[in-house]
Amino acid sequence: MNSKERVLLTLAHEEPDRVAKYDAFWVDTLIRWREEGLLEQVTPEDYFDFDIRSMGIDASPRFEPELIKEEGDMIILKDRFGYVVEKSKTKSRTMHFISHPVKNRDDWDQVKKRFVMTDTEPARIDEEAFPFRLDMGPTWEQARKRFQALREKDVYLLGSAYGPHEAILRLRGFEKTLYDVVDHPDLLADMAIGYSDFLIKVIHRCLKERIHIDAFFMIEDLASTKGMLFSPRQWREIFKPSVEKIGSFLRENKLDFWMHSCGNGEEVFYDLIECGVQVLNPLEAKSGLDVRELKKKYGNHLTFLGNIDVRAMAESEAAVAFEMREKITVAKKCGGYIYHSDHSVPPEVSLQRYRYVMNVLEKYGAYKNKRSVSCP
Repeated sequence: MNSKERVLLTLAHEEPDRVAKYDAFWVDTLIRWREEGLLEQVTPEDYFDFDIRSMGIDASPRFEPELIKEEGDMIILKDRFGYVVEKSKTKSRTMHFISHPVKNRDDWDQVKKRFVMTDTEPARIDEEAFPFRLDMGPTWEQARKRFQALREKDVYLLGSAYGPHEAILRLRGFEKTLYDVVDHPDLLADMAIGYSDFLIKVIHRCLKERIHIDAFFMIEDLASTKGMLFSPRQWREIFKPSVEKIGSFLRENKLDFWMHSCGNGEEVFYDLIECGVQVLNPLEAKSGLDVRELKKKYGNHLTFLGNIDVRAMAESEAAVAFEMREKITVAKKCGGYIYHSDHSVPPEVSLQRYRYVMNVLEKYGAYKNKRSVSCP
């Protein structure tokens, strides 16, 4: 059974030969692992034989990226979404947003005009993610070759981009967006639809260019560890129509719908199912989510990607073995579960420890039948 077959069976809520696996890593984690022996030319995805790969999708208004300042480990740059950010070159979590391009409705009307594509522009999909890049990306022909190289690995292939809320945060800013939920919901709704319409056009262009990904992976944080960033009613009124529109397009084009959302957004899980979302990630353990309980509630509708607590990974072998045994043995029944950390693997986890994580997964992630079986 190859990786793509394994993932497809899992999504169909059937049991493959073993639990499919995928994960994400902080920049500083990979720096540590290179020092501990992971060769520069080897990706962690290949090293650990992950079943899934990802390509980045650029649905930005394509402001000209610019390196504004570089001092030691810190850089200030302007991203293609138009915001200016100060960030570390070697640490994923060190980031400070300085400005955003949409300060009012007039600004949005101007930014909205930038959501266009031309026949001669660089590709809007690439093996490398687009945020913080200073180049404009490959040609479509180069992107097609990179896609084909991934396709030859027989893996399940995601195309990832911001959802409407995450895109608005880049354009408007976190604080202003939260105030707008109450003060200017019509502006947010218009921004959400405007962005989502363009995102759909970008994905459609990728398909026309024969870059046929298996799923769209929407990066769309809706919550903190304490609960949603806004009320479920506000999300339904402002953002749900856009997510429904994306889901409808994906269904029409036979693309699966995956979603990354940090924190605990369970209050809208059934809404997301209505929108067509099939896979949820990362299911942060520290936010109170537990895949064993989620399986009982939503197991017939959702596949779960994550929930293995990175705090246990960093603590000890015994802690992570207990975490994985208790969760995976329940979550894997009748498919519907893919291994992933409950966010991204932090630098507190050594390369040796993560090898141990993969060994534990091999032990508890195997299916006894060694073949696909149908489940009710």
